[in-house]
Amino acid sequence: MKNFMQEFQAFIIKGNAIDLAVAVVIGFAFNAVINSLVKDIILGAIATVFSQPDFSAFAWGAIKWGSFLNSVINLLIVGFSVFLVIKVVNKLTGSKIGQPAPEQK
Repeated sequence: MKNFMQEFQAFIIKGNAIDLAVAVVIGFAFNAVINSLVKDIILGAIATVFSQPDFSAFAWGAIKWGSFLNSVINLLIVGFSVFLVIKVVNKLTGSKIGQPAPEQK
């Protein structure tokens, strides 16, 4: 049991586990920001233009294709929003997040 605890302690203290924990926490916070951007700003603008951004009422019998359409539109908006936020962060910090790594020779 003591060996198991020592292995667990070595695993937790490794930089990879701590980096992963930080990434998860920041990921949750980033998720809240992106969801707010999509729901409060982008979908609000769509609602202003098209009067209703919700297609979930669309269905053919038991096939609720409107819910699927909502999910696809949400995925595209979230993906594009993440792209824009990363571009802004890259510009402000001068980093290359999301860019291909340079080839090593």
